[in-house]
Amino acid sequence: MKVLLADDAEVVRLMVGRLVESLGHELILACDGLEAVENFTKAQPDMVLMDVLMPRLDGPEAGRRIKAVAGSRWVPVVLITAVEEVDRLADAMELGADDYLIKPVNFRILEAKIKAIGRTLELNRKVHEQASKLAEYFDHAEDEKRVARHLMEQLVSRERLSDPQLHSWIDPAESLSGDLVAAARTPGRVLHLILADGIGHGLTAALNVLPLTQPFYAMTERGFALADILLEMHRKVCQVLSAGRFVALAFVAVDFTKRRIEIWNGGIPDLHLFGGQGELLKSWPSKHLPLGVLPLAQLSLKTEHYVYHQRCNLVLSSDGLLEARNAAGEVFGVARLIEACATPLPAQALARTVTAQEAFLAGMRRHDDVSLAMIDLDPAATPLQPEFKGLHQLPDLAEAKWRYVLSLSADELRHLHTVQYLLDFVAQIPTLRPAHADIFMVIHELFLDALDRDLLGLPSEPQDDADSVARYLAERAQRLSQLLCGRIDIALAGYDVGDRSVLQICITNSGEGFDASRGAWQDRRNGLGIATVRALCVSLRFDEESHKVEAYYLSGRFDEPP
Repeated sequence: MKVLLADDAEVVRLMVGRLVESLGHELILACDGLEAVENFTKAQPDMVLMDVLMPRLDGPEAGRRIKAVAGSRWVPVVLITAVEEVDRLADAMELGADDYLIKPVNFRILEAKIKAIGRTLELNRKVHEQASKLAEYFDHAEDEKRVARHLMEQLVSRERLSDPQLHSWIDPAESLSGDLVAAARTPGRVLHLILADGIGHGLTAALNVLPLTQPFYAMTERGFALADILLEMHRKVCQVLSAGRFVALAFVAVDFTKRRIEIWNGGIPDLHLFGGQGELLKSWPSKHLPLGVLPLAQLSLKTEHYVYHQRCNLVLSSDGLLEARNAAGEVFGVARLIEACATPLPAQALARTVTAQEAFLAGMRRHDDVSLAMIDLDPAATPLQPEFKGLHQLPDLAEAKWRYVLSLSADELRHLHTVQYLLDFVAQIPTLRPAHADIFMVIHELFLDALDRDLLGLPSEPQDDADSVARYLAERAQRLSQLLCGRIDIALAGYDVGDRSVLQICITNSGEGFDASRGAWQDRRNGLGIATVRALCVSLRFDEESHKVEAYYLSGRFDEPP
């Protein structure tokens, strides 16, 4: 340890200096206050022993200047004085001195003080090192959180939450949220929304929900149904997360054209549907276990359906919103959420809920992540059927540039995701890629028409009643699982028409054939099915004898001539 000794009396410097050196410390001498400040600046000693009364600069002022030079580093200053006036010593201590000794110096006391200060300095050094390591760890952790936050934002695709029918709010308890709100549209413009809640909060919980993002976005973009995506997300969770980790999830699919909602809820608080006047119409409690709890084969894919006929607001929330506690220990609860959502407009309901919770907490810190999502089910926001412009007849076609043929037997029809398989091929053709959504609708409707009506013998799909829809879908699943014979052949061909392309879609089946009475397209509710296809295509032909339908889709802008 370096010790600075400042005293204008040579005998004191000699006697005290020998004691300091005998204890194994390095000695630095000064004859007055100014020299003490100069030598401190040069040598940076660990401790200062200094007389109070010295020429040029007294001890207390010299100690103040030394403290200023030392900055944040603690340097103990011990004053040696013959002055016993309490006020004088108190003033010296207030200027920065840490201790004092009364002359004549008791060398036993001085030795003890030097040793005690040495122990304190060593402890201070260790504390400073630990503080430095903690600061370094904190900076490193903050860097990791910034990277993780950026990764989460990229994987979650937050720009997709800007869907005009969707309103959402996420407030993490820490820098990262263990709640996930993700939304995307299928090629058929069906809105898929998930609200997930991982165990805990912060980085660990955020990592729990990450496995959901890839299958959700990738499969939604390809047009897979809710059940197929849910199964793959469950598989991912089981593969990636360790034992005892699971993810509560609510999955909603909204078909705005059919005005139909499909819901699966595994461990999320009740979903609520509010009517056009803010009245509560229906609630959907959790009927399944969270993802990752059950083995893959035991996961139930059973969903619930609802058909809406007026403007509604579907509300999803995590338990962090409902279980938030104020200073009195009260929980926010469902009643306050329902009261805040009692307004016709979802955007207002979201703002009212956020305001209500902030007022309820009154500055109290949340202990869990909060997430809230609302879907504006506005029938006016979706046209009943596509608007057709311009061409009303098929142009003359030259030789096809390419052809693609797919033949499906009963076994393939039971297991293959046919429409997605075909769309993967169409997506590789540059001229058709921009029309991906329209082509999905055309192929999807024609294929389902051939499969459901002609091979499975099902009637037209009901639209007005949720129970009828559920029974229809259950009957469809049962008949498809029992399908042992039958065939569907699909042929695609591409033609050039000026600077645009024509896609020919030909579907032939081995069923009873197309029923011409189904051609009363104008009577089909909401412009669904065949009516949608006819609006999108320049030509649609049915051949009952050969059990074939042929559609031609023209890519590009319809209001420009080919």
